[in-house]
Amino acid sequence: MVGETTLEQIAHWVVQAPDKWPDTSVTPVLHAVTDTVACMVSGSTDMAAKGVRTTVSAWSVDNGGATIVGSEVRAPSPFAAFANATAAHAQDFDDNFLAALTHASAVLVPALLALGEEIDASACDIIDSYLVGLECHAAIGRGVNRSHYLKGFHATATVGCIGTAAACARLLKLDEARTVHAMSLGTSMAAGLKGQFGSQAKPFQAGMAAQNGILAARFAQDGVEGRAEVLDNDYGFLRLFGGDAPPGWDFRKFPLGKPHVIETVGLAPKIHPCCGSTHKSIDNLFDLKSKYEFQPDEVESMHTLVNTSNLLNLCFDNPKTDMEARFSMQYCMAVALKKGFLSLQDFTADAVQCPEIRQLIPLTTMDATPPEMELAPDKEYAHELKVTLKTGEVFKTSRTIAKGTLEDPLSEYERRRKFDDCCVPVLGEMSAALLFEYCSSFRNSVDLRAFMSGLIGSSVDASKVA
Repeated sequence: MVGETTLEQIAHWVVQAPDKWPDTSVTPVLHAVTDTVACMVSGSTDMAAKGVRTTVSAWSVDNGGATIVGSEVRAPSPFAAFANATAAHAQDFDDNFLAALTHASAVLVPALLALGEEIDASACDIIDSYLVGLECHAAIGRGVNRSHYLKGFHATATVGCIGTAAACARLLKLDEARTVHAMSLGTSMAAGLKGQFGSQAKPFQAGMAAQNGILAARFAQDGVEGRAEVLDNDYGFLRLFGGDAPPGWDFRKFPLGKPHVIETVGLAPKIHPCCGSTHKSIDNLFDLKSKYEFQPDEVESMHTLVNTSNLLNLCFDNPKTDMEARFSMQYCMAVALKKGFLSLQDFTADAVQCPEIRQLIPLTTMDATPPEMELAPDKEYAHELKVTLKTGEVFKTSRTIAKGTLEDPLSEYERRRKFDDCCVPVLGEMSAALLFEYCSSFRNSVDLRAFMSGLIGSSVDASKVA
């Protein structure tokens, strides 16, 4: 492989990787599909998702195409993926992926389900392509992060677009040359700015990445070509998108698929429906509350120490809308102090204006470590919390990992509670329970279209799904 470009090395692995995966890799994919489906169902009620769904419905098709969650309309797979990925990311409840600093599943799952539905792929094909795509998210991301992310790029929409193009190429069974072209075209289509955080454009960017991942693979399949060295050359991705100190690609340090990144770094499904930059601080607060059993009216102040990138993500210290609240450390900590856990019902227009919560918002202050301390591509960093009571007592703790990561995974109860939090208000208890059964049997699904029809609450013959 000496002398090959970065894209050529990745494409070689994409095509040559075996399609038989151990349960230690497959099981977390099944959890990711279930988690993302739940986020798609709930997110389909969000204004950003509704707007995108309205637009793409103009290109609906009577036959073929793919399911749009929240609608009876079907559309060509790129448009369905755009709508469904926007929904998946709309409420910021979808999983994180540290190795690439992407919301990997919110892009990969909608793209692969839509394309798979269109080409009659099996669930096993989706699982295989997801694992290939996730490894490619990590491979691309490790070359530019955290420098890329600190520069202000939304890696979900940039790194995620290129990695998802590789996943779609795998699903379409493209050869190495076409896979290179798919990722090369995906590089040209990669775009997204963290300056949009706190607005509907953030989930829109995830939708854009899912759409463009499919389009890049389809264009490559039909003969459109890009340069194989577009990640590496003077006007390529590393130079222009890499930020101030990109590490570049080293496949000796991070060999592709050996072992798979889902087993070494893993996914981080969220238990709190808000920006991941708040999660370790929220977990710290719950840890202290559990240990010392203090009440909200006993607290004088709460001070958090996070990374610079987290502080920049959390740009609303006095949020006015539900979307701003998801990117407010002060609001999220106020809810966490008042309640036992954060739910989607805490991120509505009415909830954000709740007087009991708003009076707790000023209690939280936040500082950050210098940005040069967080340049390692896949390292976790400690977030610290100090809680001072009105009596003068001070409690301190810190966390290197958030709840939901490999080292502190969600329990089955927590996974199901999250699923129901997302799906029951939209589908009702019976339909939500049926959908959970469908997701649980996804690995054995032989009819992807029958599976997808369950996402809009339709009656589905279980024999067609399992």
